[in-house]
Amino acid sequence: MKGRHPLVLGAALAVGHFLACLCIVPLTLRVGGALPAGPGDSLIYSFLALVTKVLYFPILAMALYPRHWFPGQMIAIPIAVNSLLWGALLVVAMVAARRLRVR
Repeated sequence: MKGRHPLVLGAALAVGHFLACLCIVPLTLRVGGALPAGPGDSLIYSFLALVTKVLYFPILAMALYPRHWFPGQMIAIPIAVNSLLWGALLVVAMVAARRLRVR
């Protein structure tokens, strides 16, 4: 992390978060569909559903956007905004932790 600009780190975190958000829902649906008894009591399905809720927090999980403005594949726009928020907050937390550690 030394020598890297915080904006580059934030952008990398945001892109990683965005890709994880795009992959988690199809993965969860595939796992749920592959279970013979359905997804009701499966530990792995419950874990994937929890990860989905965490990744989509706060903008998508709390429905902080008008859904009718983003039909179909345009849902990627609020996902991208959410990912940028995650990236920015994680960089702020890392910079703050680094400054506290230096003192």
